Amino acid sequence: MEESSNGAAIEEALSKIGDRYPSFAYPWVGLESFMDASGMSLLPLIGYGSLINAASAGRTINVGSDSDRTAVIAYGAVRVFNYRMPSDMLAERYGTPETSRFVAALNCEISGRASDTFNGILTQVKRDRLDPLRDREKGYALKPVVYRPWDQPEASLEVAYIFELLSSPDGRLNPYDESIFPHVAYTQLCQEGAEAISPEFLSYFNATSFLADKETALANYTFPADTI
Repeated sequence: MEESSNGAAIEEALSKIGDRYPSFAYPWVGLESFMDASGMSLLPLIGYGSLINAASAGRTINVGSDSDRTAVIAYGAVRVFNYRMPSDMLAERYGTPETSRFVAALNCEISGRASDTFNGILTQVKRDRLDPLRDREKGYALKPVVYRPWDQPEASLEVAYIFELLSSPDGRLNPYDESIFPHVAYTQLCQEGAEAISPEFLSYFNATSFLADKETALANYTFPADTI
């Protein structure tokens, strides 16, 4: 749904984003101080995976109503199934996978390119939900991107934060794994959340979520029968 005529404006916004919005390595030391200094009572956060699902998000960031959630399209990062979620975390949250290769959760890798887009849900996170969010998103850094409302392609660009995985929960850096495939139940939960927004939102989610090879879109992938 993106328009090449706006590409230059998006690229410019992305190139300047770090001037006002710093990144925060996990566990986001200095985030609250930055919010205080900037007059931000809420953290604008775009969920691009399980946080798209209202029920899943509500368990952590206490979503009170549909008005707290805004569908958006964001720019400057690639959404990839290349995070090998720890086995205990997978089992607790989504169930033990059928095989050891189907363990991938989503990550977003910052690119700074306007052509790299993905859709998600913008939530204004309350200060008292930041620590529960830290516990849920272990290892993920907070990085700024620009976005527009999903259904307003001509709206002004705004800034929000997303998660980029820089270390795994055990502290190991660069935990990316190109040999793994999406975890089935996790993927279905994400897709159910996207479909609840609209069929078009789900279609865009599938088209802009890539397997670990960064070439195969989820829309072009079929889970083997023995993983379902």
